[in-house]
Amino acid sequence: MLRIIVHGGAGNIKSEEVPIRVDVCKKACSTGFSVLRNGKSSIDAVVEAVKVLEDHPLFDAGRGSYLNEEGNVEMDAGIMDGSTLNMGAVSAVTSVKSPVELARFVMEKSEHNFLTSRGAEAFAKEIGMQFEPLQYFLTERTVKLYRKTRFGDTVGAVALDEAGKIAVAVSTGGVPFKHVGRVGDSPLIGSGFYANDSFGAIATGIGEDIMRLVLSVRIGFYLEKMDLDKAVAQAIEDLNVINGKAGLIALDKEGDISFHYNTKGMFYAYMREDLKECVGGV
Repeated sequence: MLRIIVHGGAGNIKSEEVPIRVDVCKKACSTGFSVLRNGKSSIDAVVEAVKVLEDHPLFDAGRGSYLNEEGNVEMDAGIMDGSTLNMGAVSAVTSVKSPVELARFVMEKSEHNFLTSRGAEAFAKEIGMQFEPLQYFLTERTVKLYRKTRFGDTVGAVALDEAGKIAVAVSTGGVPFKHVGRVGDSPLIGSGFYANDSFGAIATGIGEDIMRLVLSVRIGFYLEKMDLDKAVAQAIEDLNVINGKAGLIALDKEGDISFHYNTKGMFYAYMREDLKECVGGV
């Protein structure tokens, strides 16, 4: 049973960006699903899917990351293997091309779970990762958005492989004009991402709201009483208590896929074996 779902951020949707962003989400979904079809793991699938989104300038991750108050990028990412509960995360990295790959290497090649800032980048240099200058991240879109909005649109993926293992991965540049050193929900286990042998989930939206409810793991609070879709919907409903705004994507060991949000929209795409191509929308 092969499954994957990706998202390209939740929040205020700009109409002129919709067709392109949906298409790129579908490309990320297709890339990840091809990895699964080739017999590779769910970890491989979510990393490759998220890298597609990191490399595109319309998404707040990698190349398209929003600028902080000093006009620089500070990127966060996280990854988790639901079958082992192993995880890796990085925060406040400024020049690593693929933060999600770095998070994976923290999980697989270090003795730690979480590295930040200069320490994370020193580790990236040790293992030979690719770096880019600030100009690579200064896209026309991010410069134009600088100081105009405080909404972040993280990217992420959840996959189920043939062995029944669930994995999740998330990457973000955070919110525009954020305070230097601000870390949102994305690299925090339970808030921005979570996976075990029953389900996997990724959150997107206002990081401070997501952290207050540990939104991704919150789904698990409800799974004994209801199915996945109702559990995801209930977690989003819980945001009303704090007037929070966010979206969630999730899948479970049975192969059920779910996504809900209470923002104006959320870019998504998903794929199953019974579909001819990825289904995407907003």
